[in-house]
Amino acid sequence: MSEKKTIAAIGGDRRLIEAAKRFARDNTVFCYGWDNCADICSSIKRCGSPKEALINADIVLLGLPCSPDGKVLAAPLCDNLIKISDLTSVIPKDAVICGGLLPAEISENFCKCIDYYKDELLQTGNAVPTAEGAIMIAMQETPFTVDGSRCTVLGSGRIAKALVPRLKGLNAEVTVAARKKSDRAYWETQGIKVCRFEKIKDILPYTDILFNTVPSLVVGKAELDVFNEKSIVIDLASRPGGVDFDYGKKIGKRIIWALSLPGKVAPVTAGRIIYNTVVTLLNEKGVMV
Repeated sequence: MSEKKTIAAIGGDRRLIEAAKRFARDNTVFCYGWDNCADICSSIKRCGSPKEALINADIVLLGLPCSPDGKVLAAPLCDNLIKISDLTSVIPKDAVICGGLLPAEISENFCKCIDYYKDELLQTGNAVPTAEGAIMIAMQETPFTVDGSRCTVLGSGRIAKALVPRLKGLNAEVTVAARKKSDRAYWETQGIKVCRFEKIKDILPYTDILFNTVPSLVVGKAELDVFNEKSIVIDLASRPGGVDFDYGKKIGKRIIWALSLPGKVAPVTAGRIIYNTVVTLLNEKGVMV
């Protein structure tokens, strides 16, 4: 039986609220930074300041990404800026800090930190809502159906493996660009067309929807110059992205950088994934919740 813990949930978006609700079933949870959210369960106690929320906290729960700039917390539901420097000055010394993409001011000054973004459980779990969100964007932003469209997916990681079969299920014509021979062989066994990255310029003129999953520049000026003007690019990669956005905008290409899709399209599911990941990582460190 795990000992009841005191948890402070600070900032974050609706994913963090959903994770906190699950923690509140068996623990005491205080929160700060959710001013613009009315549907917090009664077992979570709202606080008027970070200091109030953090008093006696065993665990500090932060959002994903934890900070947009390393100076303030990402807190879209809060009416005020939450400075990281103000936060670190009141975090209990022995608290375990759990956040996604923790900034240096936290990770370098506290010895008990867990960056749950790096964990395979979260990355794999988030691939499904990311894939569903990408298809939703494609449906909303194009004047044609996904059914029968020519889709190209750049990369062969977790997101691609969730996205490609869903596109095929909608009867899209899908091509995957993969660097590794083993990845191309995998997709061929699934009945998917493949190409090498150095050959993507050959297929872009015939692509209706381009999905990028690679977080480094793979769609530059040369690729954008041959891309069909009626088509759309949906970049699913984390920062810095994989598309030359400035050049694409300059020449009038339709590019959507779809960051943090799980939190936007499926916050309940994404919050459950964060909860499961954090619990697993805490248990591995001997903190039972």
